[in-house]
Amino acid sequence: MRHFETAFSSIPSSRRSKAIFAGSLRGDLAEVARTVHMASLHFDVTVWANANAEVLFDRSERSPDVAPEYLAGTYGIGALPSDIESDLRVLRSERVSSAILS
Repeated sequence: MRHFETAFSSIPSSRRSKAIFAGSLRGDLAEVARTVHMASLHFDVTVWANANAEVLFDRSERSPDVAPEYLAGTYGIGALPSDIESDLRVLRSERVSSAILS
């Protein structure tokens, strides 16, 4: 898995995010959802996309502030892969500019 440093030096180290790459909004969302689901079995995760249509996640308590139009959701142990995939589809189709999908 690739890690992305998404924090700023002014944020305490306990709050800094090392976001984990889950996949792309351009790719197979079912596979991305399974990746997120597996992580959510261990801890609550917040999932978002960046301007490059990369889907990232981190523990909820460490996730950075994300603009609502890029946020997929927060998931825990009871999350279903189908629910995560549905949220990712909404993010892909309605919240993220179609320009980044091409």
